[in-house]
Amino acid sequence: MSRFGGLLRAWLLVLTIMAVGGLWFATAASAIEVAKWEAGTCANTECEDSDVNEGKANYFYTQAAGHPDFGITDFAFKTHKKGIAEVPNELVEDVRVDLPPGLAVNPEATTAKCTPEELESDKEECPAASQVGIDEATGTATVLFKLTIKKEKFPVYNMVRKPGQPARFGVEVNGPGLDLAPALKGHIYLEGGISWHKEPVTEENSGVETGDYHEYFKIEKIAKEPEVVESRLVFWGVPQEHQKAPTEAPKAFLTLPSTCAEKPITYLHVDSYEHPGEWTAIPNQTPLTATGCSSLALDPTLSLAPETTQSDQPDGVTVGLHVPQLMDDPSKLNSPDVETAVVALPEGMTLNPSAAHGLVGCATSEFEAGACPAASNVGTFSVNAPGLPPGAVSGGVYVGSPEAGKGPESGGMYRIFLIGETPQPAGSHIEGGEYGVGLRQEGRVSAKTSTGRLTATFSGTPQVPVEDLTLRFKGGARAPLANPLSCGAIAPSAALTPYGGEPAQSATATGFTVDGNGAGGPCPLPFSLVQSLTPQSPANAGAYDPASFGLARASGQQYLSKISTTLPAGLVGAIPSVPLCPEANANAGTCAATSQIGTVTVAAGAGSEPYTFTGRAYLTGPYAGAPYGLSIVVPAVAGPYDLGEVVTRAGITVGLYSGRITVTATLPSIVGGVPLRLQSLNVSVNRPNFLFNPTSCAPLSTESVLTSTFGASQSLSSPFQVGGCGALAFKPAVSASSSANTSKLGGASLEVKVTEAPHQADIQELQLQLPQQLVARLTTLQKACLASEFETGPPPGTCKSTARTGTATVTTPVLPDPLKGDAYFVSHGAASFPDLDLVLHGDGVEVVLVGHTHIARSSITTSTFESLPDVPISSAVVSLPTGSNSAVSANGSLCGANLIAPTTIIAQSGARITQNTRIAVTGCPIEVISHKRRGRRLKLKVWVPEAGRLTVTGRGVKRVSVRVKKAGTIVTFSVPLTSSAMAALHGHGKKPKLRIGFSPKSGHNSSGRTLLLRG
Repeated sequence: MSRFGGLLRAWLLVLTIMAVGGLWFATAASAIEVAKWEAGTCANTECEDSDVNEGKANYFYTQAAGHPDFGITDFAFKTHKKGIAEVPNELVEDVRVDLPPGLAVNPEATTAKCTPEELESDKEECPAASQVGIDEATGTATVLFKLTIKKEKFPVYNMVRKPGQPARFGVEVNGPGLDLAPALKGHIYLEGGISWHKEPVTEENSGVETGDYHEYFKIEKIAKEPEVVESRLVFWGVPQEHQKAPTEAPKAFLTLPSTCAEKPITYLHVDSYEHPGEWTAIPNQTPLTATGCSSLALDPTLSLAPETTQSDQPDGVTVGLHVPQLMDDPSKLNSPDVETAVVALPEGMTLNPSAAHGLVGCATSEFEAGACPAASNVGTFSVNAPGLPPGAVSGGVYVGSPEAGKGPESGGMYRIFLIGETPQPAGSHIEGGEYGVGLRQEGRVSAKTSTGRLTATFSGTPQVPVEDLTLRFKGGARAPLANPLSCGAIAPSAALTPYGGEPAQSATATGFTVDGNGAGGPCPLPFSLVQSLTPQSPANAGAYDPASFGLARASGQQYLSKISTTLPAGLVGAIPSVPLCPEANANAGTCAATSQIGTVTVAAGAGSEPYTFTGRAYLTGPYAGAPYGLSIVVPAVAGPYDLGEVVTRAGITVGLYSGRITVTATLPSIVGGVPLRLQSLNVSVNRPNFLFNPTSCAPLSTESVLTSTFGASQSLSSPFQVGGCGALAFKPAVSASSSANTSKLGGASLEVKVTEAPHQADIQELQLQLPQQLVARLTTLQKACLASEFETGPPPGTCKSTARTGTATVTTPVLPDPLKGDAYFVSHGAASFPDLDLVLHGDGVEVVLVGHTHIARSSITTSTFESLPDVPISSAVVSLPTGSNSAVSANGSLCGANLIAPTTIIAQSGARITQNTRIAVTGCPIEVISHKRRGRRLKLKVWVPEAGRLTVTGRGVKRVSVRVKKAGTIVTFSVPLTSSAMAALHGHGKKPKLRIGFSPKSGHNSSGRTLLLRG
């Protein structure tokens, strides 16, 4: 990785040889070819590749991550005979050498550097402390006018680099004169470079893996005269040990790779003057692999420093990874290069949804080009490496676009990219910056779906010595990370795997302590949310009116897990107006728009700027044992992340006695590995003509029971009140009837019917007092079910059938079908008479209407339903038939009696109606009270038991039909007599006979009377 690892390898001596070789003159005869190409790290200056086969493997230095005594390369061209000398076949113009990754050279092993002015002067002015090796060159020379072979040695210096270069080396050519030839003077530069990003494949670098941070060097436009035949370059592993009077402490110049699996390969690329652009590529594989990888130790440390220690807050954390580098002490083995780093943040420190504001993803192609959008930046990074100033390589941390089809735990959904370089030289722009090196590294971040814990994996990191990697994530309200909710000491963890296949090593980690206020305060973790329920038009009692339910949670509060909310009495919806979403669609979040009843808004994330998600609420059929339900669908789309639509199901139940609506749901606390850190929830039921306001203007309330993810519970009650009750109409109609068919064994029957037009005040209380002719049947009351039995399980619990005394049917516009059920006498002890409880069922809804019974000493029975639900009804019919369990008995014949039931009806709005309800008796015959003739008309008074139609027919009369609207009515009417009837009344013929018939409105129990007229 360029200057990261020290930028020179032992292999670069080949370049020097070739450069020096260009100083000798030669005549090319054929295409350039390499006859010898060897490289190795050695324990002495004599080692060659053939030593391995000759039992001299100990000549080589093979300790992985160690610092060899020498780095030696030996290079020779193929030649042809010219006189007594061998000359290269072609003249070299350009050379590029690509070094294997992992073999590190530290250009800062010598503080002293040689400047170009010093190298190029006529005097030998390069500092002795900057020398790092010697080049032994064998080339052609003219001796006594004859071309011959000569060997010379030249020093190699560590040069002051040019801007944009990771390193630069120079060879000072200062050979003695040979015979008539002048002394050799010159200089050669080896220009360093780093393959730190993907490069186009060309003939110049063919066969080389680009983008793996290997180093390469170039020598361009090599002088044509003279020519090199062979070169042996010896680099000093520790330069100070070979300097005559070292002025600096020893430092390692060479460090072997830390992998023992493969033999490294160095590529030589050569271009000649004779065939420009036609590069020759030659690989060289070292004869031995490195050894001793298992003895290497990383000893890494990991630190986590916060911007704030306050719990449940956005936090601009700094993550620092340190791996000791030991190049300043050549006696010690260096740390192995890290191939993979797996860093896990502490439990509870998770991604923060608030960071999604304006966040975009960086595409892989943008990352590879080093051009991520500014809106994808979430932090900075810096790298410390041997040979570079601290933090010289720095840049930005960017959010990568999710990979298609990857989940939260795969590492492909949440990615980060590190893109940076060294600082730019003043006044110019160079790729890689001042030192010609940059970093492009992908980190794959997995988020555990159950807890949100984050683990970042950096694979294939540069095979170079890196001492420090520091990531600084943005802080503030939109920080990408947030502190745990719970207080206490936290620390990250890391496992680093070195190159070479050795086991991963764990880092020693330090973190910080999360507290309650960022200043070491306590962390009690309260659970105290705030609730509201607001009608849109609170003045419109009983009207269709949207309403919004809201919950708010402050930072530091426990997270909400479950909610059960009971709406104010009378706040109900018109379920028949909504096509219910089928269960399969409700679970899948694919309900049709026709089922939507409202919208949902969720604010999620830590800090003062949570991210807002909006969704939809649909009405469904039965769910989780409730008769109705909700499917709440919220698209989890935030910034570059699309986690799909989150579906939350809720059950809707109806209060057994109150009729109040309760909505119960378990809320998601984590989606896609990201804890929501919910701050507010708002559900607005805004479907037109769906939600009814109560018809009571009394102070009401919304009650909720909340449960946290920690298991804590909170009960909430918030006020709710509407106005305008005085403007509501209240005109219910109450009618009652009984049957003439009574007996001591079967008692009597009673049917009461209540009807009400739409959009009136609902009935709160109904009191009906029976007349003396109808009394409570004590034998049935004695069979009443005990309250304990009635309340065992769903009513009527374990009550016996003998307690069942009738039936009831209620039709309401808020349910699609009527509620039907039975009437039971239920005993609450000897202190009171049994209640008459109506147990109603329909569409999965179960309701009990309680009627209190009171029997006065006068045997007058009063039944009072005093706490009826604030729910509109179209009709309600209670039928108490005759039979062994009849509720009432008759006190004498009911026919002809004037049965009046005093009735009181009280509205939820407070309106009150008092009336005498006439009880119609069915099955009674009509009674002719009187008849009297006046002239040609017969005046009749007839008592009629129920509504229906009277009809008079007969000989000598004209047909008359009279409609009777009310039961128990005395009808007076006249019947015209014909001339024949008048004559008969005067003794001329048969007396007229009238038939008075009655057909009840119900269509049953027709009756009639025959009346014989006399003069």
